[in-house]
Amino acid sequence: MWIDVTFVSWSVRHDAGGKARSSVPARSCLRRHEVTRLRECAGMGVNRTLGFAGSVAIALGGVSAGALPQHDPFGHWPLIRELRTFPLAGVACTYFGLALLCGAWLRMRPTVDGQRPADLVRTMLCWAAPLALTAPMFSRDVYSYLAQGEMVRRGLDAYRWGPSSLGGPLALNVPAIWQDTPAPYGPVFLRCASAILAVTGEHTIAGVWAMRLVALTGVALVVACLPGLAARFGVPAQRALWFGALNPLLLLHLVAGAHNDALMVGLLAAGLLAAVRDRPLLAAALIVAAALVKAPAILALITVVALSRGRTLALIRTAVGAALAFVALQAASGLGLGWIAALHTPTTVRNGLSLSTDIGMLLAEAGHPSAMAVIRLAAAALGCALAGWALLRAPNPAAGLGLALGAIVLCGPVVHPWYLLWPIVPIAAGMQHPPPAAIRLTVGVAMFLLPFGAPGYPEAVVAAIFGTVAGVLYLRLRPPVPALVPAT
Repeated sequence: MWIDVTFVSWSVRHDAGGKARSSVPARSCLRRHEVTRLRECAGMGVNRTLGFAGSVAIALGGVSAGALPQHDPFGHWPLIRELRTFPLAGVACTYFGLALLCGAWLRMRPTVDGQRPADLVRTMLCWAAPLALTAPMFSRDVYSYLAQGEMVRRGLDAYRWGPSSLGGPLALNVPAIWQDTPAPYGPVFLRCASAILAVTGEHTIAGVWAMRLVALTGVALVVACLPGLAARFGVPAQRALWFGALNPLLLLHLVAGAHNDALMVGLLAAGLLAAVRDRPLLAAALIVAAALVKAPAILALITVVALSRGRTLALIRTAVGAALAFVALQAASGLGLGWIAALHTPTTVRNGLSLSTDIGMLLAEAGHPSAMAVIRLAAAALGCALAGWALLRAPNPAAGLGLALGAIVLCGPVVHPWYLLWPIVPIAAGMQHPPPAAIRLTVGVAMFLLPFGAPGYPEAVVAAIFGTVAGVLYLRLRPPVPALVPAT
C-alpha cells in the first residue's frame, strides 16, 4: 500500500537572475513501513531532545542542591554563589528534569525496535553528558569512597575503623551515620580508591572527578557488552540498550552519583560476555573481580557454568578460574579478609528501603525486641528461595541471574535505589520484554531520593512535588511524536 504524504519542507526555484520566484510543497509517495520509519526517527529526535533537557535541568539543580562537599572551591564564583542561595529552586529544577528524563525514556519504548543500536548509544551519551559534569547527586557515598581510599593509602585498616579515625577534610564530608562504620566494599575497590588518592591527595573535587571516571568506565563496559549478550539470547540489541543503558537509574546513580556499583556491574557484564563466548576461565576471573568490589556478583558464577559447553568440564574450569583469580587479587590487594566480616555494615544503621526491616522495626516498637532478627532472617530465606527458583525456571541463564539478583535485593535488609542496578544487565540481555513491574519500579525509585542525598525536610519535599507536577504537566501538553499529515 502506498501513502501520499505532504511534508512541511518546500522547494524554492530561482530565475535567471538568481532571485527566488516560487515555492511549492515537496510531495513524496511512501510505503506504509517508510512512514512508520519516519515517525520512529522523528520520535527518537524529540525524545532525545526531551531527555537531554531533563538531564540539563537535573545537572543545574545539582549545582545548588546536589551532594556538595563541605568546602567547595567553586562556591565563590558569582554565578555558582547566586544559584546556591536558592537550594529549594534547585530541588524543584532537579525533579522537573527527572520527570522529563523518565518521560522521554518511557516514550522511547514503543519505537525502540525501529532504531539502530548506534543511535541509542548516542542518545545515552547525550543524556549522560550533563550528569557527568555536575556535582555528586542523590548520595554522599563518593565521599566515603575517598575517605576509605585515603585510609588504605595511609595504612589504616578500613575494615576495622571508620572514617572518623582518619580525620581531616576527606572525613569531614562523610555523613555522620557512616563516620564510625568499616568499609563494606571488597579489596579490589579499596585498592582502586587508594590508587586514586595517591594521585589526587586530599583535593576533594579532583578525587570526585576521578571516582566518577571509574564509574564511567563501568558504564562503558555495560554499553559495550550488552549487544553481544543480547544477541546470544535472541534479544534485539535496541531493547537491551533501552532498558540496560538508557535506564534512568543508571544515569542518576552510576553517572551522577558515581557509585562503585558501576564498576561491579561493568565487570559482571564483561564476565557474562566472556561466558557466552565460551571462555569460562576469563569469565570466572571477571566475576570474582566484580565480587571483590561488591560481594553479590559472585552469584553469576552459576550462570558462567550454565552458559559454558560441557557442564562437568565447565564447572571445573570455572572453579579453577575463580579460585586462581580470588587468590591473586586478594594477595595483590594486601588487605586481608576483613572485608568478609564488614559485609554487615549497611545493616548496622537504619538507612535506605527495606520491607523486612520496616516490619521488624514496627514489631520491635510494639514490644517484640527480637522481631527484627527473625523477620530479616525469614526475608533472607525467602530471597534465597526465590533466587533458586529463578535460576532453575527462567527461560535462559541470563534472565535467571537477573531475576535471582532482583529477589535478593528486594528481600534484603537494606535496599538502596542503586542496588536495583545489579540485575539490570542480565534482565536487559536475557528477556525479550522487561517485566512491566521492573519498568514501573525504575521510574518510581528514580523519583525517590532528593538531590542532596540526605533525608528531606518538609520544604524540600514540597519543592520536589512542585517540580514533578510541572514536569508531568509539560509532558501532558507536548505530544509524544510529531504527526506526519497524509495529503488529501
